[in-house]
Amino acid sequence: MSPLEQQSLRVLVANEDRTRLERLAEVAKDLGEEIVAREVVPAEVAEAARQVQPDIALVGLHDHHTEHALDLIGQIVSEGICPVIAVLDGEDPKFIDAAAQGGIFAYVTSLEPDALRGALAVAMQRYRQTLALEGAIGRRAVIERAKGVLMERHSVDDAAAFEMLRDNARHSGRKIVDVSEALLESHPLLGESRS
Repeated sequence: MSPLEQQSLRVLVANEDRTRLERLAEVAKDLGEEIVAREVVPAEVAEAARQVQPDIALVGLHDHHTEHALDLIGQIVSEGICPVIAVLDGEDPKFIDAAAQGGIFAYVTSLEPDALRGALAVAMQRYRQTLALEGAIGRRAVIERAKGVLMERHSVDDAAAFEMLRDNARHSGRKIVDVSEALLESHPLLGESRS
């Protein structure tokens, strides 16, 4: 059983056409998803996303009103709350390219349940991968900063500073990133270097 089958997603649906918005919400609801917000006005989408904290947003393109749809996508993506799927009436390569540059995680060109289910699965998987990558980059930055403190404090090179972190992590049974965070938190308390 996939994660999508185990738990419903909290979905924000945005479309300038109210009829199409309701149809999109109905299809998502029929898939077992929970519709937590419906928005038409771009300026209100970001506020709705902040308030309801959806797992995913479905943004519809209606009658090729690309600027409106791109504005809706931009409002949601700028908040960084959830992944966005663009929902189109048919193929529109220029819009898809612009939406991809705007930050969508997937797109679908029909309201067929299987197509939407597939787009949901792709978007959620890509979003999880993005979060994992951001976490890895953040951990790496913490370790690099801690190495810098050790290099300055003990007049050692990069490799020696990493060895110090790794040895401390092994002896304490903690992860290197945890040792690095502890070092960075206590560093201001150490005062000036005496070397």
